[in-house]
Amino acid sequence: MKRVLALLGPYVEDGATAMLLLFLSLATVMFSVHAALAVFHPYPLDYGEAPLVDQAMRLAARQNIYRSDLSSPPYTISNYPPLYVLSLIPSVWLFGPNFWAGRAISLSCSLASATFLMLIIYAHTKDRVAAITTGMLFLSIPYVVGWSPLARVDMLALACSTGGLYLLARWPTARWSTIGSALLLVAAIYTRQSYALAAPLAASVWLLTHDWRRAVGLAAMVGGLALILFLILNALTRGGFYFNVVTANVNEFGIERLEWNLRRLRDAAPFLLLVGGAFLILAPGRVRLWPLLVPYLVGAALSSVTIGKIGSNVNYFLELSAALSLVAGAIVAWTHKHHWRRAVLLVLLTLQTGHLMQITLDEYAGRLRGRRESLKEIRELEEIVADADGPVLADEYMGLITLQGRPLYIQPFEVTQLANAGLWDQTPLIESIRDKEFPIIMIHYFPEYPVYKERWTPEMLSAITRAYVPAELLGDTRVYRPFESHVPARVCPGAPWRLPTGSLLGVRWSGTGLDFFGRGNENSVPVYAVADGLLTRRPGWGDAVAIQHDDPLQPGEKVWSYYAHMASANGTESYIVQDFPPGTAGVLVKAGQLLGYQGRWSGQSQAMMTTWVHLRFAVVRAAEDGSFPDEVVPENVLDPSP
Repeated sequence: MKRVLALLGPYVEDGATAMLLLFLSLATVMFSVHAALAVFHPYPLDYGEAPLVDQAMRLAARQNIYRSDLSSPPYTISNYPPLYVLSLIPSVWLFGPNFWAGRAISLSCSLASATFLMLIIYAHTKDRVAAITTGMLFLSIPYVVGWSPLARVDMLALACSTGGLYLLARWPTARWSTIGSALLLVAAIYTRQSYALAAPLAASVWLLTHDWRRAVGLAAMVGGLALILFLILNALTRGGFYFNVVTANVNEFGIERLEWNLRRLRDAAPFLLLVGGAFLILAPGRVRLWPLLVPYLVGAALSSVTIGKIGSNVNYFLELSAALSLVAGAIVAWTHKHHWRRAVLLVLLTLQTGHLMQITLDEYAGRLRGRRESLKEIRELEEIVADADGPVLADEYMGLITLQGRPLYIQPFEVTQLANAGLWDQTPLIESIRDKEFPIIMIHYFPEYPVYKERWTPEMLSAITRAYVPAELLGDTRVYRPFESHVPARVCPGAPWRLPTGSLLGVRWSGTGLDFFGRGNENSVPVYAVADGLLTRRPGWGDAVAIQHDDPLQPGEKVWSYYAHMASANGTESYIVQDFPPGTAGVLVKAGQLLGYQGRWSGQSQAMMTTWVHLRFAVVRAAEDGSFPDEVVPENVLDPSP
């Protein structure tokens, strides 16, 4: 039996190799298609793209991007060292503000990183299958697929750091490689400061096993050059460099946020994590590259823990993705003499690759598809921004401001975190909002999570609600205009009243009114008064208001419009604006005035009775004395049909 297995081993290994390479090839095709579609997408794909292009515009105009004083606008923060921003300046000079150039740089750097990872493995194993597996597996990881074509700093930092590691892995005893590696590692640090841990640690430990003097020399060069550059930049900016890249980056850390992200990592790459853990225990003394890979994996894992910070994203897992790919390639090479062991490993990596592709399709391809499907609405937003006479405040789509060559007035997430930490006084901005100095304010509402609460302080949101009215909802972005300048929309020709809210997902007659189903998450689709009148909100109404009007069809009579279900699914959180607290009676409102937002309350507390985001609207007969009736029942609800 052993002889038969020994004879079959090479064939089984060849089959497993072919299967893995097929899956990796499919994953690489998926990476390429996603990258091509993303790079040439004309509008922002991520909140963080616009600030970097804005910084490149300001640097090109010889302006300081590291301001230490935010008492006056622009209220912007440059979170990262300047290398990536400097790389954007030529494209800004030649083509004006754009995103495609920065995305092309990031994509090129992701391919360079994959190449360096592959070469590190090949330099020490001469195993082509292991090397190819390393590089292509890296490009298969969903975090890499999603982040590679974004105009963000991370891929340039990763390319510099992996390039530095490759020089030392290939020529560990050459003086020129030590110098070159030091320069690349410093370049990585001055692209993204978090890259000061994993790669420098790995490089130092690796050299320590060859020549301790070179290890000390590398550490001195990296640390010394990084410190000199820091002192120069901090002096030139009068402390602004430290404030922006250090102080402004110390955001709130949440254990729940960390656990949620780690669970997602576990669900995405269970086998890679298992291999990584086994490598830490078994590799020392068995795998030739362990002095390089073990510290790199440990450092990358430690850096990834900072994903628990508020506002963090999957880019915190990019270094860890590179480290896990290296470990997988090293173990594939280690098993080259054991056909069956290698075949089993390759099959498991094939299954892991298939799972990674599925996650890419479900999450990242879906997000890009959603952006592309919203192109028409984003173009409308672009026109709104272009027509705005004055500074525009925005979050997710602040890039529409940048594309027009206009400077950003605010980066809401960054200054919100500073305000929450007591490091920035938001009073001047709040006063400007109250004074309606901005013709447009655009706030994006993700359907799955209230990200806007991390980007705007409660004080900002309250000021916006009081001074502005949502005029449009485009691409999940609510467009606010100053209250007086808003013209009520959605009025049928010749109709005495306007519609109360949007209903992109349909309208349903319920027996006691019409249910308007808007597109968006709860507390995001605005509800307006249909006509002038006197508003009442009885003490027990957590989700409803009513407005008394002169009956437009029967002069001299009174009629009520009724707006209900503006609350959370369990009825505990009201989405009615603060201007109308319970007990309000006889308050004059104008047609088109904001009343609140659609909710998921169904009128009953049972979870099984919850429904989609909607508004329950009814036209109700007045009681004999003109007041609102005691209850809304079919008998006192007017038929909405002609």
